[in-house]
Amino acid sequence: MKKILIVAGATASGKSGLAVELAKKYNGEIISCDSMQIYKHLDVGTAKITTEEMQGIPHYMIDVVEPDKEYSVWEYASAAKAIIDDISSRGKMPIIAGGTGLYIESLIYPLNFAVNKDEEVRARLTKELNELGAEELHKRLEKADPEDAAKIHPNNIKRLIRALEIIELSGGVKNKEELRAPQYDVCLIALDIERIKLYERIDLRVEHMFDSGLEKEIRDILSQGLVCRNSQSMQAIGYKEFFDYFDGKISISEVKDLIKTNTRHYAKRQLSWLRRYKFAHWINPSDKDRIINTVNEFLRG
Repeated sequence: MKKILIVAGATASGKSGLAVELAKKYNGEIISCDSMQIYKHLDVGTAKITTEEMQGIPHYMIDVVEPDKEYSVWEYASAAKAIIDDISSRGKMPIIAGGTGLYIESLIYPLNFAVNKDEEVRARLTKELNELGAEELHKRLEKADPEDAAKIHPNNIKRLIRALEIIELSGGVKNKEELRAPQYDVCLIALDIERIKLYERIDLRVEHMFDSGLEKEIRDILSQGLVCRNSQSMQAIGYKEFFDYFDGKISISEVKDLIKTNTRHYAKRQLSWLRRYKFAHWINPSDKDRIINTVNEFLRG
């Protein structure tokens, strides 16, 4: 069974930097596991790793799709698994770095989709939506996948139904975990930071985004017609909060506060998702000796 190393954690916890360190030490290459860094042109708001920060380590699944396109978990898993196979075939260590729960899930366990899409399931979900309402189906999604639910507005019917369809076809990621066997030999390092320090790092990251031209980035991609407000990529934290500001409803300082608050809530959901994995090693990113020892034990089998 192929070995993979996963570096996961809340946003702003230091995943990217640690992954680069481990890649340099263990002859690794890095696969991003971030549902927003897949988009081209969205650099500042996604805190996308720079060429300098990569330190010469190959990175994959970054800038793979235009920002007006939708991108599914199925598409991510298919592409990422092919890259894992390639990295392993060259005698290198595949290192997965990111915090998108469903993406992590799709690499640890097989996606048990009978097919990529199921018209019968979608038709039934559409019928239920018409009968029960979008809010009721959104509550169902929230119970099954709170991370995805936070990114999908109840009125975004297409994405709501698609998310529920994926969960149903995969057997229910929350309820059937004990029935599934991992498809790789996995070492999962979950970064454990005190909540107050994590929130300080989040605030600093948001401040840096604004100083680095986040507002200009969003105005540019909108004015160039690369996205519209309803694009999947524009529902992300750091982007969606700007639209009320553009409409004159809130101030720029309120936008910044909203992004900080929403990012903190998202970080909580990321950590809750990772706690589902009983085999995860929860380690403070500053405890490099323990991280190295954990990886060494994993490689020794």
